[in-house]
Amino acid sequence: MSPAKALRRALSRTADVNWDLALVTLAVTIDQRDQDGVIDGLGKSDLLILIDGPEGALGLAVLDREVITGLIEVQTIQQVTQMPVDTDRVLTPTDAAMMAPMIDGTMERFVENLGDHPLLPQIEGYRFGAMLEDARSAGLLLNAANYRVFRAEVDIALGRRRGFVTFILPDRRKPKGKGPENESETGPGPHADVFGRVPARLDAVLAHLSMPLNKAQALKPGDLVPLPHDALDRVELSAGRGRSVVVGRLGQLNGMRAVRLSMPPAKGAAAMAKPAADQGKADFSAAAQAEEPGLPALAEGGGFDAGGFDADSPEPLPDLPAMDFAAEAGEFDMDFGGGGGDFDAAPAEGGETLPAIGTDFASAPVEFDFEE
Repeated sequence: MSPAKALRRALSRTADVNWDLALVTLAVTIDQRDQDGVIDGLGKSDLLILIDGPEGALGLAVLDREVITGLIEVQTIQQVTQMPVDTDRVLTPTDAAMMAPMIDGTMERFVENLGDHPLLPQIEGYRFGAMLEDARSAGLLLNAANYRVFRAEVDIALGRRRGFVTFILPDRRKPKGKGPENESETGPGPHADVFGRVPARLDAVLAHLSMPLNKAQALKPGDLVPLPHDALDRVELSAGRGRSVVVGRLGQLNGMRAVRLSMPPAKGAAAMAKPAADQGKADFSAAAQAEEPGLPALAEGGGFDAGGFDADSPEPLPDLPAMDFAAEAGEFDMDFGGGGGDFDAAPAEGGETLPAIGTDFASAPVEFDFEE
């Protein structure tokens, strides 16, 4: 049941049970005010009654002269008259005490009618307290930052009296473990609707280009600007003053431009995942590039994309197989053989005759020097 309907039924039922009085609620308004707004809304001729709540919470019940007169008449002469109301009469604690059955009965039934409504923890537990002399006294006792104001316009005894009854209750902290409001701490907050209408702008940046000022000033609609080949894969979403938020890939979805986000892993988790031996080594992965926008872009295959970088470096040497000369020296054993005779080398042109070499030629490691 809604709070307005619950309060309407509570007022009518309380008047009927206590005094067999016909009381009809014409309208109920509910709004929120701060402390100053509550004090400014109090009338000088109204009856102000402090109502005590749980955990020291203090609320306020406000009744105007028409309602006060009608309830006093039904309790004293058992009928409601249409005699003019004396607005100059000073209200007394006796007047306030005669309003106690109406206040206590209404607050009890108000809570019963609400059932499991989210406002139930804010309303339950209030009852009649004491009379306040004026708005200044109320301002000294009401110390909450915000209040809920339930204002009901009532008709008493088929139109003989018509006035207002107001209950002002403070916004309290959510009781732990009670009420539906505490079941989901991750639900929308009280200002979710307001913040949902605040505009938030994200700009998609394809690339950052550098060019002379005169060329930039000469640009006009229709000119073609060269972009890096991987611009679609390195789209940056920026917010605010050009701050990069996330990197993604530009594409389309349902005929509209779309960006598929590439969320980088948390830095703490990435550091824990690395082996101890790899700590402190340079990380040129795509995820590291996303976390460090200052590094050069990486191509799709993971290789380095120079992007115009002119490096004067020699051609890389081909991969050579490892050579173990000590182990492979046996392959150089030669048998010049034929019965173990001596081998006489032919004399070189203009040189001397080489000495004879026997068949028992001992092998030895050979060293090569490739330097010129």
